Amino acid sequence: MSNVKKWEDNDNWVEIDLDLCEASEECVNVCPAEVYIILEGKVNAENIVECIECGACQDTCPYNAILHHFAWR
Repeated sequence: MSNVKKWEDNDNWVEIDLDLCEASEECVNVCPAEVYIILEGKVNAENIVECIECGACQDTCPYNAILHHFAWR
């Protein structure tokens, strides 16, 4: 079973599979809202309330570790 962590803000949520995440920083660097940080060698969506729902994080993750859900898309 995967080690998945979820961050939520209203109808917007991000799940990161910490078993797949290699903290390569692509999502951190591509996010225009600075949602992501590296913490203890893994990516965390600590600033989910700042998310603008662009989806760049999910699209750029080379490990497919990010699942980003937008209720209105």
